Amino acid sequence: MWAVLRWCYAPQQTTAAYLKDWGDLHRVAGQLGPMIGVSEHAWNLAQDRLGPQIATASLVLTFDKHCAGEVASPGGYLRGIVQKAGAGELHLERSFYGRLSGQAA
Repeated sequence: MWAVLRWCYAPQQTTAAYLKDWGDLHRVAGQLGPMIGVSEHAWNLAQDRLGPQIATASLVLTFDKHCAGEVASPGGYLRGIVQKAGAGELHLERSFYGRLSGQAA
C-alpha cells in the first residue's frame, strides 16, 4: 500500500496526482497495472467481475505485494483474486488488514 502512495505522491508528479476519491484511485490503478506487467485483459476482467472499487483495491494490493517482492507474476495474482471472488473465497479485507497491521507507524 505504501508503495502505491509513494508512487502517487512522487515529487515529479503534479498536483493532478492527488487522490481525492475512488475515481482518481481507479484511474491511477489503470496506470499501475501495465507498469508491473498486468495485461489490459486481466485488468478489464477484474473490473468486469469485481466491479471498479474491488478491482482497484485488488490491483493496489497486487502492486504493493509485487513491489515488496512477494508476487512474481502480478497478472496471475490478479487473476487468482478474480477466481477466488468467483468461488466466494475472496476476503480482501483480511489481506489489507494484515498488510496495514504489519506496517510501522
